[in-house]
Amino acid sequence: MVDVERVRAAAGSTPDPEIRRSIGSMGLIDEVELRGGHATVRYHLTSPLCPSKFALKIGREIKRRVELLPGIESCEVYLQDHFEIDEIDSAINVRVIS
Repeated sequence: MVDVERVRAAAGSTPDPEIRRSIGSMGLIDEVELRGGHATVRYHLTSPLCPSKFALKIGREIKRRVELLPGIESCEVYLQDHFEIDEIDSAINVRVIS
């Protein structure tokens, strides 16, 4: 059974590509919610002006790591306090229909 702390640990293990430390060790995971097999993770970056390519890369990696956990069916990831928040959130959470 997956729990909030396992989701937080998986999300927090994502490295910041510029600083090369995990975002969890820097306290950048703001909130983790778990409803059945669906997780929601909210995070922020060291600067609201962080380059969008890094913000997007981090968000996608959080999603990937959380969705690898047994028991997780889906994960939504939301960036907080960034100048391109809407575009980044949409790009992270886009659903591919096969």
